Amino acid sequence: MHPPDLDRQIAAWLHAAPPVDIDFADIAAIRAMSDAYMRETGGPAPRFAHPRVRLESACFGEVAALVWAPTDQPSRGTVIAAHGGGFIVGSALGAERIAVPLAADHAITTVSVEYRLAPEHPAPAALDDMITVLSHLDAGTPKAVHGSSAGATLAAGLALWARDHGIRLVGQSLSCPALDDRVVDDVWSPTWTAQATRWMWRHYLGDDEPPPYCVPARHEYLRGLPPAHIVIAAHDTLRTQGLAYAQRLRDQHVAVTVHDAPGTVHGFDGLLPDSAAARSAVDAQVAALAGWITGGTAAEITEVRAEP
Repeated sequence: MHPPDLDRQIAAWLHAAPPVDIDFADIAAIRAMSDAYMRETGGPAPRFAHPRVRLESACFGEVAALVWAPTDQPSRGTVIAAHGGGFIVGSALGAERIAVPLAADHAITTVSVEYRLAPEHPAPAALDDMITVLSHLDAGTPKAVHGSSAGATLAAGLALWARDHGIRLVGQSLSCPALDDRVVDDVWSPTWTAQATRWMWRHYLGDDEPPPYCVPARHEYLRGLPPAHIVIAAHDTLRTQGLAYAQRLRDQHVAVTVHDAPGTVHGFDGLLPDSAAARSAVDAQVAALAGWITGGTAAEITEVRAEP
């Protein structure tokens, strides 16, 4: 039974298409499920084409990426994005929902990294791909990072790496982030279960000690990181670790906005993009990224509807 506070649109969606019961130890089964979902929902293909946005494939060193750029004016900066998918599925198209409005409305380029997937390429391979892309970008333009779920692990890890290597990032946008392999909430979380979370980390990290920057919450020193905007879902096995990381950032004097979305589930802003909850969350992410890159505040770009 769904909890009484569940968002009505999300509840209807879950009723119509309940999540598949799957063993997250089985990589082939997970990838087959992901492929089936993409076929049923119109992908993998761009869904939000815009006349003022150009989408191209690119390579940065040996790392592939998709690039969304404005067509009618020079780019004002770049967002480096990482898709979700538990480190084992997904593609660079996962950044489309933030990339199109960033390019069309704010003249900001998004580079979404087609990072190597686990378990064939365990940590730190995916993070190394993010670092490679960052190292190939123009040092003179403002840059921020964005990631969803496992992609938020990579985005937060890249922010830590950049700080320690003297590279300035202006902000980090983390949606339903996976930040701590030691914390799992055993709660009702239909789109990303506790079992899935544990297997995600095992597929990515193996049985060894995590490499540096691959588990952001394991880093004690967070001072000097760029400001963060963190989307937290109400019913998510990752909820506690996201809130804890936000508080640790605040405690170490890093500016943080938390968009705590009531009645939502893990990945809601990507799984149900037409819902009111998703539109609110995506608008807030775009506003934060645009504000950091253009030098304004999110409120000056558009209203950020963050819950306390």
